[in-house]
Amino acid sequence: MYQRSIFRICGLAFAGLLALTGGAVGQGEQKPAKDLITGNWTLMIADHVRSDGNKVPGFGPLPQGTAKFGPDGRYSLEVMPNSSSHAALSYSATYTLDDAGKTISLRVEESSQPNWRGKTQTGAVKFITGEHLGWTSSVPLAEAADVTGTELIWTRSK
Repeated sequence: MYQRSIFRICGLAFAGLLALTGGAVGQGEQKPAKDLITGNWTLMIADHVRSDGNKVPGFGPLPQGTAKFGPDGRYSLEVMPNSSSHAALSYSATYTLDDAGKTISLRVEESSQPNWRGKTQTGAVKFITGEHLGWTSSVPLAEAADVTGTELIWTRSK
């Protein structure tokens, strides 16, 4: 329990730092959101968002995952837990990102969750910079009591 709290505090501090530095970077030359999202990403945080707004690690404190967003509007995404308490999740198809970089829509064609196929998941982009990406979706990555969505935070793969 104590270890989970430390991970939570570190994650929140890091997200706050990203938001602050993202604003400073955004004041210089600004690229279109579609250009910023294109590339390979490594998962840092995959949290469940509860109905009261609190966040808890959805795939353990140190989940693993990758995402790829292509310039052609196609994506693939995989999230893996750090323990055997959850199954890995993967899905892919096409994405759209509004010009302001505020909303991401993920059309799901292939998924390890059969009931996701053929559906579109829309998320609110929290921040997008050259090195970091974060969004909150109203679709939980895994079934859990009192969970209304998911927050995903990524860093650009090196």
